[in-house]
Amino acid sequence: IKAGTSVLTNDDGSVSLTRAGAIAEQISELVKGGIEVIFVSSGAAGMGKRLLRKQGRMNLSLNELHAHEESGRNSMDNHIVTRGIANSQSFVNLLDTSYHKEDKKKHYDSACAAAGQFELMNLYSSLFGQCDVTPSQVLLTQTDFQNQDRLSNLTYTVDRLLGLGIVPIINENDAVSGNVGYTKGNVFSDNDSLAALCARSFNADVLVVLTDVPGVFDKPPTEKGASMINFFEDSDGDSVAIGKKSTHGRGGMGAKIEAALNAVKPGSACNACVVVGGDDLNAIRAILGKKFSPSFGE
Repeated sequence: IKAGTSVLTNDDGSVSLTRAGAIAEQISELVKGGIEVIFVSSGAAGMGKRLLRKQGRMNLSLNELHAHEESGRNSMDNHIVTRGIANSQSFVNLLDTSYHKEDKKKHYDSACAAAGQFELMNLYSSLFGQCDVTPSQVLLTQTDFQNQDRLSNLTYTVDRLLGLGIVPIINENDAVSGNVGYTKGNVFSDNDSLAALCARSFNADVLVVLTDVPGVFDKPPTEKGASMINFFEDSDGDSVAIGKKSTHGRGGMGAKIEAALNAVKPGSACNACVVVGGDDLNAIRAILGKKFSPSFGE
């Protein structure tokens, strides 16, 4: 099961306790029913931005704070990216190098992910704990899938955790990978493709992708006349018009379609990938019942 940032957060970037709680509850029900679940979760960078913004305010002078309150949230983010946190030598050293602006933004996002991952796991520990289910943290980079020894160790770890009824919560290790994004030759470039890679590598039967729209449409669902595609095949790719990405996520529907097709391509044990709206608090239950959302197949 994969949940994106747009599912786990509200419009203002705060965590949606309603949706996160519903996901944890439904996964716990599956685990207690004897089903092994791997959970790929985004959201660390978004939570970290709020933390770094708060920490940045604590280190501003009164005049600077007043100026940033007047200019808004984006000004605070730009201040931290370009200047670093006041009196923090580690940030000064980081941002005084010859990095370009894009590199500074990338490293800032990595710092956000490092700070936010701790908060994200604290949240999941509390939510799953209420259901008497134990979660675990697994942070990955593409090297973990390219190196055979690492992949072997990773596979054993995940299998062992699942065998004990523990839910592995997987995320990209952005503090190390640098939030690379889409570059040629990447094994994965976002958590959609990471989820598909995990489904193939760990022999998952089904991949469920929770997103901020009800499913896959032939054009952006906000446009008039958009219709949902109930079963998507590789040949349908040319008939789908991809809209803009969500505000907080990195992937977008194009990434989800590509990831879904990779998850179920020949040679994979994954039989289906289901894309469903994460705002439905019973979405995971519905997929296991008679009501199915758009699915992908070869």
